[in-house]
Amino acid sequence: MRAMKLKCISKRNVLKLFAALALAAVLFAQGCVSRPPVAETPKPFTIAVLPDTQIYAWKFPDTFHAQTQWIADQCTTQDIRYVLHLGDIVHNNNDTEWKVASSAMARVEAKVPCAYAVGNHDMGVKGKADTRDSLYDKYFPRSRFKEMGCLAGVYDKEPDSTVNSYHTFSAGGHDWLVLSLEFGPRHDVVRWANEVVAAHQDRWVILLTHAYLDRDGRRYNRAFQKQSAPPYNYGVAKTDAGLNDAEDLWQKLVGKYPNFKMVICGHMGIAAHKESKGEAGNTVHEMSVDYQSLKEGGQGWLRLMTFDPVTQTVAIRDYSPLLNEWAEEPNRKFDIGWE
Repeated sequence: MRAMKLKCISKRNVLKLFAALALAAVLFAQGCVSRPPVAETPKPFTIAVLPDTQIYAWKFPDTFHAQTQWIADQCTTQDIRYVLHLGDIVHNNNDTEWKVASSAMARVEAKVPCAYAVGNHDMGVKGKADTRDSLYDKYFPRSRFKEMGCLAGVYDKEPDSTVNSYHTFSAGGHDWLVLSLEFGPRHDVVRWANEVVAAHQDRWVILLTHAYLDRDGRRYNRAFQKQSAPPYNYGVAKTDAGLNDAEDLWQKLVGKYPNFKMVICGHMGIAAHKESKGEAGNTVHEMSVDYQSLKEGGQGWLRLMTFDPVTQTVAIRDYSPLLNEWAEEPNRKFDIGWE
């Protein structure tokens, strides 16, 4: 009798178990029961780079508009997360050219955040960089960046200006910081930049500044007697605020932090790339991109940098929407490692 009772209880429990399993399967299928999280593989993303647009703003505005419209049209296809302008946005620092630049950049700002470096032609009387006076903030005020939702902070001594700024975003499984510094940054700006990077060591850093590599692909350095258009030869260097060239920036800022990944600049009408090792042994890719010396101020050439987190490479490719051509030269089509 006892054995039969145990058998009956066991059978009843088995039926309950099957019923519970069936109910759980239905609920799981309907999404009522939480599924274990599935790790997504980070996807490639692209940063678009606009080299010196000064001649376009001055003489060929249609080319400027063609560049930014093409980037805007490619935002989804290329997964463009940021646009970096390398400075010399205009040529003569006047209202006419800044209006062209503002309207051209508005095309792409509506689709993707942008960061700007202020170049020597963006400052001073007729763009001579004899002073740091610029119409940049008039046409690219802080409110403009708030609309893009990309600005993380600005130089603390000039809270209403975005000439020196930093921007944050996340892509490819990493958190990024774009640090944009003025042409020949002043000493106190470099102090501020150190504080920004030190406070964000969990982010990989890209430095955006106008003049960094010279025509030979070397950093601007006062120790070299012959360099083309070095920042320390301009009037802005002759003030008490001081001026830092590329070697100064490397020693005081870039080389010090393990999270620096890239420096990108314009200024010299060349495409160059070099690798340097920071104090922590990290590789920093230093690039110059500028086509102003080509026909009609550059023929619309721009650069795409596509970051692939799976292969840990960055594909560097230059394209002209004006010519509908991709560059094939080795200094304009190459891959770099992404640690």
